[in-house]
Amino acid sequence: MTDAYHELLDDLSHTTTRIQEMTEKYGGDVPVGSAEDWGPPQIVAHMIDVEKLYRGRIQKMLNEQTPYLRSWEPEVGPEGIAGTLRPELEAFATERGETISLLMNLPLKGWERSGIHDEYGELTVEDIVERLINHDNDHLKQMETFLST
Repeated sequence: MTDAYHELLDDLSHTTTRIQEMTEKYGGDVPVGSAEDWGPPQIVAHMIDVEKLYRGRIQKMLNEQTPYLRSWEPEVGPEGIAGTLRPELEAFATERGETISLLMNLPLKGWERSGIHDEYGELTVEDIVERLINHDNDHLKQMETFLST
């Protein structure tokens, strides 16, 4: 595995730790947002949904020859999230672990497998992983902004 792929895996593996560090000062009482202004529990619940979606796309790309990948619009916001972050963060860590496990076992050619996204065109497994990392970073910034207000 090349250094570039190791870096991508490292980036993926640090997200859970970054969330924990960002929210540890609140203990078990992390502020909860609303449907319009997500707090950490809502953000992490959304990240779980995206994790499953992206891992499913990767699996599809590995199992099919140039599959069609549909656009996905998230719901307005994760509803019914309890006021605690811990169960959401544990579920996210489990989902992320499955994604990392899948990627760690990929041969180099696996990273080059592709699919056709109806909005973005041809995407490789590497592209999907980079998009997942960017998605993480966007929501980590969102969480940081929410917690600083």
